[in-house]
Amino acid sequence: MFFPLKSNEPTIKAPIVTILIISANILAFVYQQFSLMADGRSLAAIYGAIPYELTHAVDLRPRSPYPVYYSILSYMFLHGGFLHIIGNMLFLNAFAPNIEDVMGHSRFLIFYVLCGIVAVIVYIIPNYNSAIPLVGASGAIAGVMGAHLRILPGTRIRCLLLFFRINLPALVILFPWIMLQFANVLTHEQSNVAFIAHIGGFLFGMGMGRKFQSRRYRSVFY
Repeated sequence: MFFPLKSNEPTIKAPIVTILIISANILAFVYQQFSLMADGRSLAAIYGAIPYELTHAVDLRPRSPYPVYYSILSYMFLHGGFLHIIGNMLFLNAFAPNIEDVMGHSRFLIFYVLCGIVAVIVYIIPNYNSAIPLVGASGAIAGVMGAHLRILPGTRIRCLLLFFRINLPALVILFPWIMLQFANVLTHEQSNVAFIAHIGGFLFGMGMGRKFQSRRYRSVFY
């Protein structure tokens, strides 16, 4: 098992939005832990995307101070544990900077949010009656990965394999990853991982990534 660390392709501009997204996720996770330890309040149950709430327009207990549809945004900044957020942030840090560089800061932010929204919608369709909260940035990050596969498949990514660092083309990492997501959905294995949300985000990112490229970079990567 290897973990992506960083792209070897230098960026023209600093990945400001990527850094801000990672920081927001980490701060939200710290607040989650503090809230749980201080008063036992699970923010996932309040601000996570709960399919039943979104399809029936009701707010289950514990109540949220905001309309239930706000959760299609807030769920992206919550995580289920240390391994969950560490894994997500590693993938985001490895694949997002180059895509932000290609799209520009504002376009990348819009693209990232749309990937997360599409991912939760795809998850809700077969799980419309579920009362289990969906949390995590995985769907949005999967969209970034899909865009990376479409736009920059040959970019080499520095990865950690056990105690060794190796460089692999993005294609070698991303293609097997998305195939694994499909395999898990098709085998109907019981899991607390929303594989179908990953697929939704990835396919949206792969299909729409080039639409968000700024004109400045369009001729460079086509």
